[in-house]
Amino acid sequence: MIQHDIIPSRIKQARVSRGYSMADLGNLVGVSRQAISKYEIGTYTPTEAVLSRIASVLRYEISFFRKPLPSDAASPSTVFFRSRRSTTKKSKEAAKEKIAIFQEIDKYLRQFVSFPKVNLPTIDYHFTYEQLNIQQIEEFAIAVRNNWGLGNAPIVNLTNVFQKNGIMISVMNLNNKKIDAFSVWKDAIPYIFLSSEKYSDVRLRFTLAHELGHLLLHANYINEEEIQTKVIFDKIEKEADLFAAALLPATTFSNDIYSTSIDHFINLKKKWKASIGSMIYRCQDLDLLTENQIKYLKDQMSYNHYWKSEPLDNIIPLEHPFAHKQAFDLILDNHIVTETDVVEEIGCEASEIEEYSFLEKGRLTPSSIPDNIIHLF
Repeated sequence: MIQHDIIPSRIKQARVSRGYSMADLGNLVGVSRQAISKYEIGTYTPTEAVLSRIASVLRYEISFFRKPLPSDAASPSTVFFRSRRSTTKKSKEAAKEKIAIFQEIDKYLRQFVSFPKVNLPTIDYHFTYEQLNIQQIEEFAIAVRNNWGLGNAPIVNLTNVFQKNGIMISVMNLNNKKIDAFSVWKDAIPYIFLSSEKYSDVRLRFTLAHELGHLLLHANYINEEEIQTKVIFDKIEKEADLFAAALLPATTFSNDIYSTSIDHFINLKKKWKASIGSMIYRCQDLDLLTENQIKYLKDQMSYNHYWKSEPLDNIIPLEHPFAHKQAFDLILDNHIVTETDVVEEIGCEASEIEEYSFLEKGRLTPSSIPDNIIHLF
């Protein structure tokens, strides 16, 4: 039977999100590359049997391919990838489709719950090809802290602060070791996506701050084509790194630098929840230590093999996003929807929705219903 309600572009979206070419998918499904191409542009419509095989291979529910595309969504801003320059276009396109799917999950939840409003300061930044100086970036970081009422003390949980100020975060397995994170504005909502594969808590926090730097400083000024040029890529990555580092306030952090022993910096890591390496570079940027002292610390890092794995990396608890988890708990525990409803309407497999929204494994199976109700914020 020919199914006329299939949305052709959903087939492409599902394929690209898995990193498959049309030929790859055709081989796995048992049809030609040309057939897949025609399915995706709507020239031909796959039979129910072929659609079932496509859904199975791509690991999506059948309902995903019949789900209308959002009609009222504005085009997203430039996507900023924290990745190596050698990252392939295919990998980035797969990541972008994951962004779109997470945003649809977010939109689904917003039918039932109200998330915190976006609360970010307006940054007076005008893009130029010249590197921003450290003083300008310090002022931007101070503006963020002041806007959020953080003062100059260490931030206990940066993930919570971001989400309480309207930034949506997802931690997912990107199946790509070259991509650490990416961020984008969509429908006036800032989104940050983190790889689940290589994070310690201090690295996660630095990456969050790095992505916030992109969202505040670069999103309205740089397009997809410009970001591919080495000069601009290097400039904005350096600026985002300096912004992330500046969340260690110069006034209070500098008061803690009174020793050049690695043990002292390990203790500072407990307090500031920042990597030893990033604190050494922060000392260098702020001229808190001499060149010889910085060299000594870097030599100690190399001698102890700390550049790849630092003390406390496996001890400091990892921060987790909670906004979507609380929303799902609320609507499921109050029987507003069922687990089956969620999977059917979103169109992803239960395990994938759980990953996108940091739910417990098995949370979206009908038999898994927690007793307690968790209220948003």
